[in-house]
Amino acid sequence: MQTDDTMASKGNSRHMKGLAATKYLSVKRKEHVYVAKPNAGRHSLERSIPLVLFAEKAGIADTKASAVKLIKKKAFLVNKKIVTDPRYPIGLSDFVEIEGQNDAYLIGINERSQVSIEKTGRENSGKRLCKVVQKFKAKKGIIMIRLHDGTVIKSSNDVRVNDSVIIDPKNKVMDVLKLGNGRKCLVVSGVHVGTSGTIKEIKGGSSKTNPSILVESDNGGFETLLNNVMVVG
Repeated sequence: MQTDDTMASKGNSRHMKGLAATKYLSVKRKEHVYVAKPNAGRHSLERSIPLVLFAEKAGIADTKASAVKLIKKKAFLVNKKIVTDPRYPIGLSDFVEIEGQNDAYLIGINERSQVSIEKTGRENSGKRLCKVVQKFKAKKGIIMIRLHDGTVIKSSNDVRVNDSVIIDPKNKVMDVLKLGNGRKCLVVSGVHVGTSGTIKEIKGGSSKTNPSILVESDNGGFETLLNNVMVVG
């Protein structure tokens, strides 16, 4: 027989306590007893925000109830696909469009490691930039890559882990941005998160240290782990 505590835990699985909310959600923890929890599957919990919370933050809906109503009416598109799940997770490099609006919203990350929402033209929402985090061979030797948002797609053999790819709404690779000196980059985690700059040097790792990168930004140079950086240009 289930106890009251067990039933309560299951009943609240769609939410998380405000005090336990990740920094990326950018909520005032003491003012929110519970916060909608993004579904698992796309992005990580630490780097995603549920669509319903995005709608409130972007000023598209005044309340959670009105946001849910709009989402259920198929008013939201994420990366050109209609989404009707209020807890659908969105994160870095995702585009959100709303029926009847001329603008699209690009999801990013700021220097406080919180979600950033940038208005942009809908003409920009047909392609998005993703970091390659894994490469492997599938059946019949087909080359596959896994992107930072969990997407797995076919690729050519010249794409490497830590490169970035531009993909279309059908998840086909349109272009490859190779990791290398002189490339524009964005720091997506670590102490310098949210900082843009230029790659000056790539340092190989060893058995005791991980590979790192020297980055030159408007505020000076710094070193960060290779895993923290995403090539953007």
